[in-house]
Amino acid sequence: MDVKQLRFYVRVYLLDSIQSRFFNVMLLLAAILFLSDAYAQDSTQWRLPESTRARLSKGSPTDVQFSPDGTQIAVASSIGIWLYDVQTEQEVDLLTDHVRGVRSCMYSPDGTILAGGGMDGTLLLWDVSTRQLITTFKGHDQWRWVITLAFSPDGRTLASSANYEDAVQLWDVPTAQHRATFTGHAGVTAEGRPGGVTAVAFSPDGRTLASSSRDGTIRLWDVATGEHDAILVGPEVLTLAFSPDGRTLASGDKGNRIHLWDMDTHQSRWNFIEPTQLVSAIAFSPDGTLLASEGEDDAIRLWDANTGQQNAILTAHTRPIRSLTFSPDGRTLASVGEGNTVRLWDIDMLWAPNTTYTESKSILHAHPGYITAIAFSPDSKLLASGSDDLVFRVWNTETAKVRESFIAGDTGWIRAAAFFADGVAFASTASTGADTGVHLWRTRGGTQALLTLQQGSVYTATRFSPDGSILASVDGLDDVILLWDSTTGERLATLEGHRHWIFALAFSPDGEMLASGGGDSAVLLWDIGSGQHLATLGKQDVTQGRRDDVYALAFSPDGRTLASGGADGLIQLWDTDTTQRLSTLSGHTYEVDALAFSPDGGTLASGGGGWEGIILLWDATTFRTPDPQVSPISILKGHTREVEELTFSPDGRTLASGSRDGTILLWEITSGLTQIPADVNGDGVLNVLDLTFIASRLGKASPDVNGDGVVNVLDLVLVAQHIGE
Repeated sequence: MDVKQLRFYVRVYLLDSIQSRFFNVMLLLAAILFLSDAYAQDSTQWRLPESTRARLSKGSPTDVQFSPDGTQIAVASSIGIWLYDVQTEQEVDLLTDHVRGVRSCMYSPDGTILAGGGMDGTLLLWDVSTRQLITTFKGHDQWRWVITLAFSPDGRTLASSANYEDAVQLWDVPTAQHRATFTGHAGVTAEGRPGGVTAVAFSPDGRTLASSSRDGTIRLWDVATGEHDAILVGPEVLTLAFSPDGRTLASGDKGNRIHLWDMDTHQSRWNFIEPTQLVSAIAFSPDGTLLASEGEDDAIRLWDANTGQQNAILTAHTRPIRSLTFSPDGRTLASVGEGNTVRLWDIDMLWAPNTTYTESKSILHAHPGYITAIAFSPDSKLLASGSDDLVFRVWNTETAKVRESFIAGDTGWIRAAAFFADGVAFASTASTGADTGVHLWRTRGGTQALLTLQQGSVYTATRFSPDGSILASVDGLDDVILLWDSTTGERLATLEGHRHWIFALAFSPDGEMLASGGGDSAVLLWDIGSGQHLATLGKQDVTQGRRDDVYALAFSPDGRTLASGGADGLIQLWDTDTTQRLSTLSGHTYEVDALAFSPDGGTLASGGGGWEGIILLWDATTFRTPDPQVSPISILKGHTREVEELTFSPDGRTLASGSRDGTILLWEITSGLTQIPADVNGDGVLNVLDLTFIASRLGKASPDVNGDGVVNVLDLVLVAQHIGE
């Protein structure tokens, strides 16, 4: 073969190789596009935290805004900001940083930036075109929600304030730097309650910034100098809005009055009274002819802004409204209710004067609220949930969609759920209203039956026995536990022994024992058959509000170990045979609100309270050994608020967690979780000494941090990644 032939064959080979690679690349691109399209169709998969396979619901909505061009709607929620297409009313993206929920949102006037006010005092800026987070900066105290935002007309300044703060902060948008602090509002109300700024708004010319406060005043700030004039309203001022021409400022207050203020004289042009106790949200239409307002009676009212005549009443919401905004063309009104819904109203259809409308054009965003109960079906294919929106839902865990739902009406929060061979059951308790009491619901084939077990009193914790035959509920007035036959509703026993408040209940796996804990710091064990008190774990204390109040309980599958957690952030492990404490686990910064053992007993999951929102996984196989593992093996981060409910699927493959952020996350516990190495040398912190300790034992069987059977460089790398934790 000569050189020319060799070159020919090389060229053929390279061409063939390139074509093959091109073909493979095209296949890959096609697959990616296909997956992207599928991804775009299923919002339950968007922006999922690591190690989760689905998110049930979208979090609780708190604010709503139209984009300046009218093509998008932004909904601030407890997990981020959802973007919707106005034409299709379908979600198009979720903007989140996986760390915090968003209480308020606002588009810049040119629509290029979307600002979010975090539930931890942080301000977030997103690029609307790329949907990428531009920056976050600490704007307020970490315990404060940023409840109000306003862009200046030129978009270069952002004003913000947080709940119960008496100052307004100004920020330079291009640099994300702090510009000024406007102070002048009082920190308390006339009655001595905490004050705080409730709303901010720029005038259309950008020269004036208005702020309202619970101190009963509106302050008009000169943006350039910081000087201000005050308008004394009297009652707490809860909301305000400028008219489009800037000549009028509208305010709503706790005295159920709407004022229209003349911006030239700072005097009230006129005012009108809402038939409710307060006015918490108002908005002008873009042409200034309509004013929308919301009161404590959950109704929206449309007023003629020139005459003060009431045009219409909108009553579809069942709880107070948090936010109102008109579309740029003025034809649609969007509203956010505390019932976790965002509704869209067709203004053109609200033509009959002084008429009540009970249906909105559409519901844009409807979700469970604070999750109060979850339970898996025996085959792990279904998950039941209850929430403070008084709706019981049954989810398909494969599709992450609701299969069926039942409304509990006015019977209170859903506290417990259980699956039966012929359907599902849930218990709800109400402490106020006409239906005060304990209520048991049975659902079969899409129908539901209600059995009221008892009326009156105050009820907190509620739990079904493992086979569902018994329901345990807490009578909070008498601090006793009531046992009920879930079929007949007959009261089986009254368990007396706690000194005050019972927060947590847990049945043993065989259903023969009940554990209870609460405000007296101890855990009590009860015999279900006889109703007798068996033992007290820990020491009962008569002091209320102690740091070691018990909030969560869970039995191991063999019933020999009981885990308890509470206000001090510690988890106590108890031997149920000897009633002795086995060990104490520490890892949560705030309280422990939920506990669950895996079906094989190898893992304990604990849910954190406060703003922590984390789940820790513990190696439960070591709990009864001479050398128990006292550090968590994994950490699951995804919720933005307290984790209140935890349960493993019966097949052990999934951990479901319910949170105050209004979401349920399904965690793949067999996937690669974030490993937290043990403090191998036992000095209380992961540091360079742990690396030295491991290095001195290379090739040995212990300490094998990553579980591959030998101490090697991989253990060093794993520990090095977590130095300082």
